[in-house]
Amino acid sequence: MNVLVLHTLAPAQPGAGHTVDELDLDEAARHVADVIPGAVVRGVRGDVREVVGVIDAHRPDVVFNLCEAPLGSPCLEPHAAALLEWLGVRHTGSGSDTLALARHKPRMNAVLAARGVPVPPEGVYPAIVKPADEDGSTGIDTGSVCADEAAVARARARWPGPVIVQAFLPGREFAVSLWGCETPDHASIGETLFRNGLCLNTYASKWDVDSAEYAATPLDYRTGIDDALRAQVLAAARGAWHACGARGYLRVDVRCDAAGVPCVLDVNPNPAIGPGIGICRGVEEAGWAWADFVARQLEWAR
Repeated sequence: MNVLVLHTLAPAQPGAGHTVDELDLDEAARHVADVIPGAVVRGVRGDVREVVGVIDAHRPDVVFNLCEAPLGSPCLEPHAAALLEWLGVRHTGSGSDTLALARHKPRMNAVLAARGVPVPPEGVYPAIVKPADEDGSTGIDTGSVCADEAAVARARARWPGPVIVQAFLPGREFAVSLWGCETPDHASIGETLFRNGLCLNTYASKWDVDSAEYAATPLDYRTGIDDALRAQVLAAARGAWHACGARGYLRVDVRCDAAGVPCVLDVNPNPAIGPGIGICRGVEEAGWAWADFVARQLEWAR
């Protein structure tokens, strides 16, 4: 099988709220290619002609799609998948429609709610203010949790784009990894442990490995989760998969409300895939070999 691992290159000047490290996919691409015999790795800026030229040059049977920020812009993530679809090239992961839906949090929440998947309510305090069209905790810091309307106004003013305001839930938080072809047949659950007074995942806690916030939010796959709660967390995450039409693999952030009901905070159909993090850690914690996971993704490509 002729496999092309296609990834976007980190821009020299990332946009507001992003860092070069977040958008650097070189290591992730090599991590995937290392377990695919004969795979070719190509980094692209994301210009349409450039991508078409790479596809024409390599004629892949399947593309392992790691194009997360074409032209340095994460909002163009669905466009890369759409281009592959338009060219008739099989690619791993979710389709462009799912990627586009996931990048618009208000629309995604409406879809989830319509399918009976619990999401945090609006108009309730304390609230959290976060960008409406970002992922990876972009734009989220300790000032994003607001006690009243005045605090919400201040948080809104700090972010240049549209935001979503939801209730800040006080319960346990889980990162759920799901994978399968058309259905989420496999899963693992990690719990974020909040320490030193931190109560949420911030951008620094996700991407700044030298920060105090990163140290205060370890993800633990060994915490005790009783059977009833585990079933509810998985039901919420799998409900999100079906609601957005995911394929291949998905990460879902789930947090419990004051009554202990798990609600979906975020749906990420193109999660981090580097060694020891994101979906890679999730599948390995479930006992899967990384090479087996990658091989299945190639089989499931559409």
